[in-house]
Amino acid sequence: MKGLVLFGVLAVAGSAAAQKRLETTFQVQGLCGMCEERIEAALDVKGVVVADWDVDSKSLRVVYKPQVLSEEQLHALVAGVGHDTERVKATDEVYAGLHGCCKYREHASCTDGKHTH
Repeated sequence: MKGLVLFGVLAVAGSAAAQKRLETTFQVQGLCGMCEERIEAALDVKGVVVADWDVDSKSLRVVYKPQVLSEEQLHALVAGVGHDTERVKATDEVYAGLHGCCKYREHASCTDGKHTH
């Protein structure tokens, strides 16, 4: 009986460890609601629990499972859709494919900052 109880405790502890989540916040370049949708959609992957980018502060909050993704991979996913982060710059080719109002490197501007196209 003691063995069964010990096994149950270890199983619960192992399950809790497997569910470990970390939270990070980092800067991501973008200008509008379209950028927000693109950035957050890039992180709609296994291992990301929450992804929330704020258009005003340019700050991305991510809650993720480090056993599935690293913080470096989070930056790469965002850069992969055209948005520079603190650590990873989007390629010029991907950046060139962004909508005109999303061209943060050229200081483009959206009239209300929230619109989508």
